[in-house]
Amino acid sequence: MTIVNIRLRDDATDYELTPDGEGAIPATIEGYHEDVDLDQLTPRARTLAEAIAQRPSRSAGDIWVEHEKPIRESIADWRNWYTEEEASQPERRPWRGWAAFPATSSMTAIEYLEREARKIPPDWHVLSAPPQTPVPSKDAGAADQYLTRDQVLAYMRARGRNISVSTWSAYTSRKRQQAPPPDRHVGRTPQWKAETIDAFLDGTWKAAAGNPAG
Repeated sequence: MTIVNIRLRDDATDYELTPDGEGAIPATIEGYHEDVDLDQLTPRARTLAEAIAQRPSRSAGDIWVEHEKPIRESIADWRNWYTEEEASQPERRPWRGWAAFPATSSMTAIEYLEREARKIPPDWHVLSAPPQTPVPSKDAGAADQYLTRDQVLAYMRARGRNISVSTWSAYTSRKRQQAPPPDRHVGRTPQWKAETIDAFLDGTWKAAAGNPAG
């Protein structure tokens, strides 16, 4: 169990009845810090929580994300903006795509982090809060390289292969085996490595595994 104490919930407005019971007055319910077990999170959501924990306030705010490829491979006109040395490094950007998480919400912190992590495009990875200090999971081997089902579908769409949720579920079923099974599960969440999906897209997975064509 690896615990971080972070604040995700926003202040919320609730209403209390007036003493005569005939009206209502606004009352602020303050957000609060809470313990989150990193081991319960999928890898990408874990790096998100780690970045939040790096912030002085330990609350959701600006963090940094990093592209999976060097700038020279991801930006066509990079010579107009970057030096050769700069272009050899991945692009880094601040990210603050948080949705509101009211203090009164019935959603758990785990569920919220998983939802927010799915917003980050699959070819971008959480780097840190201060960009000079990568999150522990990144130093330990880029733990967010595993993709959830939705991230897999987005990853494939970005590469010209548009597959629906129902089709992917059918392809990966034991009966059909027309796509690779998950490389692992975190709780009930299936996850695939990017290289597994690359092999599926270029056909080498079917050749290696001896599965029928999709």
